[in-house]
Amino acid sequence: MLAAALPGLYWERGPETAPKLKGSGIECVHVPVVTDAWKNSGFCATATDLATYQKLPEPGVDFRPDVARASSAPWVNSNGWRLLRAARRPVYYDAAKSQPELCAAEAFAYGAEALVRVDPAGLERFASMLRFLKTVDAPPLPPRANIGFVDDGSADGGEVMNLLTRRNLLFRIVTAPDSSLDLNIRPGPPANPAEFVATVRQKLGDEKRLLRIYGSEVVIGRLTGDGSRARLHLLNYGGKKVEGLRVRLLGVYKEARFSAPGGGAASDFIAAGGATEFSLPALDSYAVIDLM
Repeated sequence: MLAAALPGLYWERGPETAPKLKGSGIECVHVPVVTDAWKNSGFCATATDLATYQKLPEPGVDFRPDVARASSAPWVNSNGWRLLRAARRPVYYDAAKSQPELCAAEAFAYGAEALVRVDPAGLERFASMLRFLKTVDAPPLPPRANIGFVDDGSADGGEVMNLLTRRNLLFRIVTAPDSSLDLNIRPGPPANPAEFVATVRQKLGDEKRLLRIYGSEVVIGRLTGDGSRARLHLLNYGGKKVEGLRVRLLGVYKEARFSAPGGGAASDFIAAGGATEFSLPALDSYAVIDLM
């Protein structure tokens, strides 16, 4: 099996920056045009037209303190549902003024073919994440989901998938209801998406949820696995370290191996009653937990 896709760097500076790129551990860049200077630099540069890529919004969180809403929960800007709908079509992030490390981690977690446009100020943040991703790169496992979503391609359908992702209700896109899943849903007439997703959660039941995260509303999980093992990607969209997370996975695993750019470990590991739980004292932007 092939390893998972690693995000690439879209770089608009010239070949004179090759030593800096090499020093950061970057092995190849995507550039608007491969000039003779790039060819003579001895550095790997590939001409890439971003017009052939789907542009994604900047991931992060919007607390919107000036907007009156029924809930005080922060608005998480995740591209998880967009990456599922894109079905491995190439995408790119413009991270010149945002969080290049989060863009890279999100693309990796969803197995996307992605480029991240980075400026010199964000190069080391991107390169640091890329160096970490290389240490955890491995053959991909099948996505875990127990909700089937019949996607009609509409904006309403996209908003439902957005909210399912933000609520950590794991789904996969299907063309028709799948009897192997616990629940199948499809977008209906225009309605309140939040109320619809709340109904989905109620119908599924919390005890059947594959993933539950306690202690934060800005952490989203991506779960893959094949029955005997699993890999959980945790993405922190808040921009600040999150402390005191508790994670519950359906299924019993004997061991959890924690990996993150800043180090750390899982604690209070419990596997009983058909589920596995553990705590994370702190989470920066991203972590990978391998369960066996």
